[in-house]
Amino acid sequence: NWQRRQNANNNFTATIPYDMELQRKETKEMLDDLTTRDQRMMFGLVTLVHLADSKEQLDSDTETLYSTARKHLCQLSTLRWQQKDGLDTVLPYGLRKIQALRTLTTESTAVLIPFRAQEIMEPNGLYYGQNAVSKNMIVADRRLLLNGNSFRLGVSGSGKSMSAKEEIVQIALSTEDDILILDPESEFGYLTEALGGEVIRISATSDTHINALDMDRAYGDERNPIVSKSEFVLSLFEQLIGDGMVTAKEKSILGRCTEQVYLPYIRNGYKGTPPTLQDFYRLLQMQPEPEAQGLALSSELFITGTLNTFARHTNVDTQARIIAYDIRELGEQLMPLGM
Repeated sequence: NWQRRQNANNNFTATIPYDMELQRKETKEMLDDLTTRDQRMMFGLVTLVHLADSKEQLDSDTETLYSTARKHLCQLSTLRWQQKDGLDTVLPYGLRKIQALRTLTTESTAVLIPFRAQEIMEPNGLYYGQNAVSKNMIVADRRLLLNGNSFRLGVSGSGKSMSAKEEIVQIALSTEDDILILDPESEFGYLTEALGGEVIRISATSDTHINALDMDRAYGDERNPIVSKSEFVLSLFEQLIGDGMVTAKEKSILGRCTEQVYLPYIRNGYKGTPPTLQDFYRLLQMQPEPEAQGLALSSELFITGTLNTFARHTNVDTQARIIAYDIRELGEQLMPLGM
């Protein structure tokens, strides 16, 4: 109609005013949303209440709000003589006292809905950071999750170890859970000692020993302890000899020796001193098969030789609630066995 009037006045070079062109563009975009993007038309109203100590302060703050809104291409207007109605609209009565609505598409309306972020706030949970959308705290109890595992990613110096230590402190102070730390870089020793835990430093030269054949009545996750221990001994010798190098005969010998070495300990009701790899080594040497002598010879370095860290009786407290296994000095040869 505007163009037709210009043409009737012989003004054929007139261009459409900017505000009118902008309105036409916005209308076209909205119609496209409704027809092609399956959007719906919504009525919306955003009402803000701002309080100040004086009229002068209120006027100053109002100008600041106007300016901030204009920076974001928004328009605010003051509810003159409608302050009470505006307050009633904002308060959580579910009433709308302001008779002013504007049309919004579904997408635009969704931006104004405050509950679009997934919040995690579980009772007895631990603090895990801040929600990037809502800025609220993330408090989660990993024990209740479908998968309680987690991992930390970040460049050097970004705080991975620090966040892990923070979580360890929270777990230690707020729960009775056991905390086991495998520490390849000697980072958690001071923290563990400060929390009253045990730091077990394992290396070929340390005087700390852990008996690889330690076992109690609960060993093996409710299965037969001997079955579980046989699997462990088999995996142990595969590490010593080489993966896939243990033959069927040798597996049978290892299973037989495992059962024999634990027989007195089990008959005694899991009391007394459990056997060690040195006892296992002597039992291997007593077997008549030549394969047993080969197994004994292959494991000699780690049982009666210089790398016998796991072949002696345990001399540290492995029943402590908080344990840090410091394996920094374990060395390349002992690392597979230690792990």
